Amino acid sequence: MSQNAPSDSQLRLALAQFLFAQNIDIETLYSALGSDLSNADAEAVSHMAGIIDGISLATAKIRSHGIDNWAKN
Repeated sequence: MSQNAPSDSQLRLALAQFLFAQNIDIETLYSALGSDLSNADAEAVSHMAGIIDGISLATAKIRSHGIDNWAKN
């Protein structure tokens, strides 16, 4: 891996952001790829789920409180 290449965590974050922006849940992605979540790396799936949950919460707060105040409420 080159020094400028993203880490595994950064790649998972980028993928989660893309999936969220496109309104695709992780199970739909795995299904489209022909993969079964029960056979997937549990740590990676857990990490993706946590990132997606965080993005969902932040988005809901931004919608409710605005971009400048979302983290305060």
